[in-house]
Amino acid sequence: MYSFRKSKKGFTLIELMVVVAIIAVLALLGLRMYSTQQDKAKEAIVKANAGTVQVQIQTALVDKSVSEIDNALGTSPVTDPELTDLNALQNPFSGEVGSDNTIAYSKTDSTVGTGSEGFVGVYLSDSEFIINAYGKNGRDMDYELTAQK
Repeated sequence: MYSFRKSKKGFTLIELMVVVAIIAVLALLGLRMYSTQQDKAKEAIVKANAGTVQVQIQTALVDKSVSEIDNALGTSPVTDPELTDLNALQNPFSGEVGSDNTIAYSKTDSTVGTGSEGFVGVYLSDSEFIINAYGKNGRDMDYELTAQK
């Protein structure tokens, strides 16, 4: 006669399914945190771009008038030698390089750049340049800088 002995080796199917479910939940949480961190990193790049724009404009204002800077920023790509570094800025959301893909400039519209993902909005108000950064989905990051003579 055969004797049926239960072997105590291995795992049951239910134990394996529980382990797989736990691993799946942890993987989903990790992916969500990873994508959030990617967005934060891209927004940090946009803030750095805004800082670069401010420094470039402030430096150019030492030698040039507000109207000369205004004219230079109105061209794309920027041709003024003191502002040509702005052409190398990259929009982290689209991956495009160049001032027309990264900087939105206006001397009449204070909401320039609003709704543009990864853009730096520059607005000329009287004799002061106001610089704003816009993050994911064009969200205003409440990061406003100024450059003035």
